[in-house]
Formats: sequence, structure tokens, C-alpha cells
Amino acid sequence: MTEQLHRQPVLLLIPHYNNPQALNASLASIGVDEPCDVLVVDDGSTRAPIDEAGARAAFKGRGVLRFLGLPQNKGIEGALNAGLQWAQSRSYEFIARLDCGDLNVSDRIQRQLSFLEQHPEVYLLGGAARFVDQQGVEQFELRHPERHEDIVQTMRKNSAFVHPAVMYRTAGLATTGLYPLDAPAAEDYALFYAFVRHFRVANLADVLIHYELDPGGISLSKRQKQLASRLKVQKANSDGSLAALAGRLRTRGLMLMPYGLVFRLKAALRRTSRKATNDD
Repeated sequence: MTEQLHRQPVLLLIPHYNNPQALNASLASIGVDEPCDVLVVDDGSTRAPIDEAGARAAFKGRGVLRFLGLPQNKGIEGALNAGLQWAQSRSYEFIARLDCGDLNVSDRIQRQLSFLEQHPEVYLLGGAARFVDQQGVEQFELRHPERHEDIVQTMRKNSAFVHPAVMYRTAGLATTGLYPLDAPAAEDYALFYAFVRHFRVANLADVLIHYELDPGGISLSKRQKQLASRLKVQKANSDGSLAALAGRLRTRGLMLMPYGLVFRLKAALRRTSRKATNDD
């Protein structure tokens, strides 16, 4: 039987690996009236595969929930690319992202879709994220520049987008390509840099997701891999400016610092900044 065409303009893409409880929490956070279908790509889970019945019970959205299983673990880049290829073959106009354990605000998809429909020149749209600890206590909010020109400046030192909070036009992938496989742990930075080079981009000031922090879950080896990939992306996109050089030097400096220290410093600075704003 031919698969029915999708009913919604947006496909929300969620990769999954051995964490059905977190997946169900993410699915339950999707608003009832959100104009999106959902594709969960299982990246070869073996220890804790998806509980499809539980996932369907958690999902209350008006769209269709589908599952795509990979026969073996490919890593997040491979899982995301499988999902993007699936979406392209079904002519979805927009791709939104969410990771297992992260929670949408109830109308996140509609807010981003409305902006993109009103701004056809924008191909990639992000937003702010509220970071919480594993007990659900808010730690800080992360906000990136909203205007394209300011985003270009920020990208020279780090990604100006929270990956699970983005939505982008599927048509843009014909120019940017899919998530690259040669930038492990920084595949989003590499893809978003391609969007920034070729299209207009933006961020909403709105908090779109609640992002769960797990400092102990980020190993030193993964952190070093991420920074090495970030440096590679920065070199590939350098325009020869002093700002680009400063961005690479910043990354090299971070490679010498323990992640726990970096995390605590960033969290303290963001809490201090937020308190100062509230006191004004």
C-alpha cells in the first residue's frame, strides 16, 4: 500500500538511541495543535529500543507520528541524514529538530512556522533555550543574536543556534547538503555555517525549548572531538579576518580548559547577566 501523504507542512525530526523514557517526554511536550508530523529515527538501539505503543500514547499532536529504524548505530549524523532523506522524498517544506529529553514549549512549531511564512528570505530559524538541571531547576537561558548580520559575526567563534531549537527550509539542503560526516560532534555547526553562507538566517528571542543539562554526561573525549571539529569548521569557513582568527584562537584555548570549569563559568556568567537585566 502506498504511504499516505503527510498532512502537516513541518516534519519534526527526533533521533533516538536507547532512551525511550526521554523520547516519550519529548513527544508529550509537543502541543496538541502544532502543525507538524513527527519522525523518530531509531539509531540502531539494542539495550532500550523504542516502545512504539508508549510513544504513541505520549504524543498528543494533531500530526502523524512515524518511526524509522536503522539496522545498526550510525551516530547522530547518520540518523539525522536518514531522517532528512526520508523527509525530502515526501516533500516536507520545513524541518524542525528536537532531541530526546528536550521539551518544546507548547506552540514552538507554530511560532517558527509563522515567522518563516512571513519572511520567505529566511531559510534557517533558531530561538532561545532555557537550560535546566536533571531535577528540572532552571540554570540559565541561552539567547543568540537575532539578526543575520550579527549571527554572521557570532558564527566565527561558535554556532549561533541551539540545534534542537531550529527549523529550516528543506529546499535549502539542495545547496548546503546534509549534515557532514567529517565534523563529529559539530555536525550542526558545519551545516548551519553553510546556511549562513548561502541564505538569510535569524533567531527568535522567544524561548522555544527546555534543554536538560547533564555535565557529567559529556566525556572529555567527546568534548575534545567537538572542539577539534569546531576548529576544522572555522578554518574551512574563514574569511581571513581578525574576527575569524580570534574565533580559532578561542577554540584552541577552550581545548586546554576542563569542560567542568567552562560549564560552571558560562552558567555563572549567564545567571549574573540575567539578574542584571531583571534589576534594570
